[in-house]
Amino acid sequence: MQSKPGTFARSLLAIAIGTTISTLATAQDNAPSAQGLEEVIVTAERRETSLQDTPISVLAFGSSDLEKFGIDDLGDIQHSVPNLYMRQFPNSQASLRTYMRGVGNNDVGMSTDPSVGVYIDGIYVARSIGLGSEVASLERIEVLRGPQGSLYGRNTIGGAINMITAKPTGEFGFKGNLSAGSHSYTRGRVEVDTPRAGGVAAKLSLLKSKKDGWVNNQGSGPNFGDNDSLGGRIAINWQPTDSVNVDYSFDSTDTDAGTIYYQNIGPSLFGYSKVRYQKDRLDDVRPSTPFKESNVKIKGHGLTVSWDISDDLQIKSVTGYREVEQSIYQDYGANRFTPRLFANVPFDNSQDQFSQELQVLGKLMDGSVDYVLGAYYFTEKGDEDTTDYITLPLGFLPPFPPNYTDLLEIELPTRVSSAENEARAIYGHFVWTPAAMDQLHITLGLRYSEDDREVETAAYSGGFQFFSANPNDSWDNQSFDITAAYDLTDDVNVYAKFVQGYKTGGFNIRATSEVAANLPLGEETVETMEAGIKAQFLDNRVRLNAAVFSSDYQDIQLSFAQLNDPTNVVLYNAGQAKIKGAELDLTTLITDSLKLTLGYGYLDTSVDPVDNPQTPAVEQDHVVLPSAPKNSFTADLDYTFPSFGYGELTLNVNYSKVDDADFVSFVRRGYNIPGYDLWNARLTLGELCLSNGRASVSIWGKNLADEEYLLDGIEGFPWSPMVAPYGESRTWGVDFNWEY
Repeated sequence: MQSKPGTFARSLLAIAIGTTISTLATAQDNAPSAQGLEEVIVTAERRETSLQDTPISVLAFGSSDLEKFGIDDLGDIQHSVPNLYMRQFPNSQASLRTYMRGVGNNDVGMSTDPSVGVYIDGIYVARSIGLGSEVASLERIEVLRGPQGSLYGRNTIGGAINMITAKPTGEFGFKGNLSAGSHSYTRGRVEVDTPRAGGVAAKLSLLKSKKDGWVNNQGSGPNFGDNDSLGGRIAINWQPTDSVNVDYSFDSTDTDAGTIYYQNIGPSLFGYSKVRYQKDRLDDVRPSTPFKESNVKIKGHGLTVSWDISDDLQIKSVTGYREVEQSIYQDYGANRFTPRLFANVPFDNSQDQFSQELQVLGKLMDGSVDYVLGAYYFTEKGDEDTTDYITLPLGFLPPFPPNYTDLLEIELPTRVSSAENEARAIYGHFVWTPAAMDQLHITLGLRYSEDDREVETAAYSGGFQFFSANPNDSWDNQSFDITAAYDLTDDVNVYAKFVQGYKTGGFNIRATSEVAANLPLGEETVETMEAGIKAQFLDNRVRLNAAVFSSDYQDIQLSFAQLNDPTNVVLYNAGQAKIKGAELDLTTLITDSLKLTLGYGYLDTSVDPVDNPQTPAVEQDHVVLPSAPKNSFTADLDYTFPSFGYGELTLNVNYSKVDDADFVSFVRRGYNIPGYDLWNARLTLGELCLSNGRASVSIWGKNLADEEYLLDGIEGFPWSPMVAPYGESRTWGVDFNWEY
């Protein structure tokens, strides 16, 4: 079932563009002079370039944008980026499943890799654990839509997200933030910059936040959605000479949380008449079994050394190490009438990773060729252990009446798994601007990748081993991309590109049999054709960036849980898919005080019929790409009120709308994630003088219309056609910021 928001969004977008251009034309006639839009600088091609000169469908959010939108964790960014869709992993509030242009993966296990690469200061983050945690001290987030075939470390078949942290300024500075709001929300953040001494400067950050969950637990344990986080970071910059720059960082986060609540929203199935369901959002639940707290600990080190040998040659080393420990307790469908219907008790995993990348950046042919050459190495190890409980119905035989049921909780076999992954790559990226035709820019990227993976997995119960497996395999890939960009004028350029994307193969670390555990998963690839335009006009008061694309997706890695058995996860290569789509990003400075930003994304996906020997009962024509809504729309309005002699009063209103989306690759029971729209707003009184510093006060609200919308869905449980968590209800809060 396709929702109506797509038609609404396209109509609203067309009206807004027409109205904006008309208003701008009038404003320009009446205003003899006016400011233009600020230039946006990105590092999408590993060097600083203007957003308008970068032939990639990319959006960038600076630190002021992140504050304005109230982005506390990476998942919040999706409401400002069309064709980006994020879902929390079911048993971890701190883990995200990321899809871009319809490309992603449902599972986050150690034996497979994500399809969208996330990078922190150029360091690839292999596991999505922790990406749902709060972010602090960020200078910018860049979202690169579409496969990044040559420049980015690993598995960026869907796209890449760059998180660029704020570096030490070299001068003394202090920033403080205090926040409070609904659901007993409190947050404090302190950031201190030290003066440069002996070539060394540092930035110290500390963040503490706490919030009650939006589903109240009337029984024992934390609320569902609780979060209590403490994090710190130190960044050190050392400049021993004018040509050498060294950046080191260490961050640590410790989070206690209550996992989000999955409620039963479909009619109870046969044998489970005691299980209650409710389609509307529940605000209070009383589990019959005590609900327990979860914990996530994350630590990371980063070291970047750059040496400017000359004006035309730089050598850079990027080294990263990260480790994660997670202990998760989840009780799906918790209620006071039945035992735990299905629960992870607990789900423990740990992971550590190391990466090393060497880059050579330079110019050739009197500056007409810019190039990046690189060599990349990555290794990680991880463990995953869990003991699950499931409740089954009993009492179907005489003399019991036909409608009689009883429910009994049983312990499932303990699963113990580990994985070791290693990757190597070399790449080159060249941009040639012919001297005789400096409006033309030809980009060629090449990459060779090798991946090795080894998995150990076993299941035990009562000292008895059900099965064990120790598969390993290797994959390699050669990919390239080519782009032709042309400057029609100083303010308008167009581009066309062809790019190949690759994601390595793997194994099913959650298999329930030796045969399934040993079955390798092949690599998946995509080939994308894209054309785009980047334009600024009306005295730089309008910025219009648009792209259309078509992707051929081969050997898709899909996963789903078998019906009536949530522990039996099937993972396999499903065949081919076709993805067509478009993106439009429009920013308009209607007046010097009023700015409007609009975004629209469109996806048309189709999957060829596939045969899956593990599930012969599944109908072929029910195969879909999950998390690929047909239409997504965002709008953002910034208004600065006329000066009244005390500070500066600004208003931001943010709106996002998304169509229906499937949450599994096989649609078997007809359920999906319905489309929804969200309204957020922030009113800020800034530029206040306070104790030789500057201060601001903001009042904000999220989900102002109190929309009841789903974050995810699971259909593999035996007692219900679908269990799903609702997003957070309406929230409000107050921020106080002071910097010196």
